[in-house]
Amino acid sequence: MRHLLSSLLFFSVISLLLFCHKKEDIEAEKRAILRAISQDTVWFNPNTKVDSTDTTTMVAVGDTWLIWWRGAQTHSQPLISIDISGDSAFVTWARANFGPLYLLVKPPDTTWLFWQKAVSETAKIRAVFRRTGSETDTVTRGWQLKKISLAWGVSDSVRTVRIDSLRIQSTSHPNLLINEPLETFFSLDSLLSFLPGELVTLTLYTNTEGSEAFLHTFILAWPFYLRLKFNHLGNGVFSGTWHTQLIPFPRYAFFDLLNRATLYTPDHKYDFNGWLLPYNIRSQ
Repeated sequence: MRHLLSSLLFFSVISLLLFCHKKEDIEAEKRAILRAISQDTVWFNPNTKVDSTDTTTMVAVGDTWLIWWRGAQTHSQPLISIDISGDSAFVTWARANFGPLYLLVKPPDTTWLFWQKAVSETAKIRAVFRRTGSETDTVTRGWQLKKISLAWGVSDSVRTVRIDSLRIQSTSHPNLLINEPLETFFSLDSLLSFLPGELVTLTLYTNTEGSEAFLHTFILAWPFYLRLKFNHLGNGVFSGTWHTQLIPFPRYAFFDLLNRATLYTPDHKYDFNGWLLPYNIRSQ
């Protein structure tokens, strides 16, 4: 009996030591992946300065004119969850963004009105890392980013608008439909890609008719960063066309959906949903 108890105690101690060692190993792997994320300058910053503040948009609804833009934003520290399974790691990255929304509104027979509203939103993106190098790498322990999802953002105060799906139609992608932005992944070595200057038709399917939809894009002329208004086809469906950039490089296409009252009513809070599509312009 005493021998049995001694054996059980011995194996319990060994099991505890192995468990603690494994837990320490997992934490070391997570720290390495966090370092890899902190070094990334492309994919883990879905609300960059040019995407959020260097774009001014002028639109008209009936006889009312509107100019709107976001001011400089501040950001919370990102919340990052990491689930490791073998040589794969599944990452969810989220961050809060804060700043002002500026609006100049010109109703018919009235002078220009200036409004300022508070932007408070949460942006999320998911990724897959795989160990492709050596554990002896003191920085990343061999972990490398392999896949990235679409990014997704939503206002924190009011959430009445929602993008349900995105349809992409072009020569390179005749009929691509995306329904779940955080569940749709692209490999970095085979990103969704377009030819330079390719004409793309974009259709947003949403839950509301009382909204305005915009595409943020880059052009090789001043003011360089533009937001293009989608046409409302009815029943919450918005459509627009886009000529892709000419220079090959990876980045995001940013789709804004804003409650119309956010833009045209002074006391309606910031009410937003946005998708960011990772893509690449490939060489001819």
